[in-house]
Amino acid sequence: MEDILSQSEIDLLIKATLEPETLEAPLENIASDHYDFTKPNKFSKDQLRGLQRIHEQFCRAYSGLMSAKFRTRFNLQFQTIDQLTFGEFVRSLPNPSVLSVFEASPLPGSIVVQLSPDSAFIMHDRLCGGQGHVYGFSRGLTDIEMAVFKRQVIASFARILKDAWQDIETIDFRLEQLESNPQFLQLASDRDVVVVVSLRFEFNDVTDNFNICIPFRTIEPLLSKITQHRLFESLAPPDPEKIAQLKEKVKTVIIPIEVELGSAAVTAGDLLSLEVGDVIELDRKRTENVDVRIGSLTKFKATPGKLGDKLGVVITSICDAQEE
Repeated sequence: MEDILSQSEIDLLIKATLEPETLEAPLENIASDHYDFTKPNKFSKDQLRGLQRIHEQFCRAYSGLMSAKFRTRFNLQFQTIDQLTFGEFVRSLPNPSVLSVFEASPLPGSIVVQLSPDSAFIMHDRLCGGQGHVYGFSRGLTDIEMAVFKRQVIASFARILKDAWQDIETIDFRLEQLESNPQFLQLASDRDVVVVVSLRFEFNDVTDNFNICIPFRTIEPLLSKITQHRLFESLAPPDPEKIAQLKEKVKTVIIPIEVELGSAAVTAGDLLSLEVGDVIELDRKRTENVDVRIGSLTKFKATPGKLGDKLGVVITSICDAQEE
């Protein structure tokens, strides 16, 4: 849609107002789209693309962090970005919802992060050692469950979001309050313009959205920086210091390594009747290579042996993607 009318279209509108009976062409044929003055577009396309880039960076960092916390794959991806009124945003939310209101210091106002109660419960269940699957009932979080969720999920959300904005401005996102009823949100008036960023996550069998609502008046002081940063970001070389720090952190990551000598299937009765000195025959010969696992993947083949008085294995080959 072109927001700027041509001179001929302006002349035709004036003529239609002054002399409606002499109008040669129907007014609705001037343009196929109409500008809605009740919902002004305050964000330019460049500014929306800049916001999209920031939140794509956030998604990559948050996915890695939460995958480590949940000990399973957590994939967060940018979905859409839209500008609408605050009233429309509130009316689009289900009740109840998990609504986290963050103060965005030093910017004026606050932002809102919305998540469904079912998704919050599944994340909490996984954090506490459960499988993190969908159950056949729906309920909100208790006070104790909300305390765990706040510390492990919401606090991490604020910290990673701060890092994503670091190149534009240092913003401290501090949790102000948690709400369940969207009608209790008092961040802006119904007609105030907001930008809503939808992030879609996949976790086990669950697919749901994070919605981030940012009022225009909150982000207005940074709009010029967002556009400028986007224009010149490709010219900035990687920071060698940050690269060195990342390499050092990767070197200190603890990775579980397991060696599987073989497997065997026994009945429960045989298992209960085992005594000292009994032998369980495995499905792998002594001369065959054993599997070396990194996490849940088989990465190497090796031969077992002894080094001094310690047991060990010698890596003989590296598994390809199909063998993993």
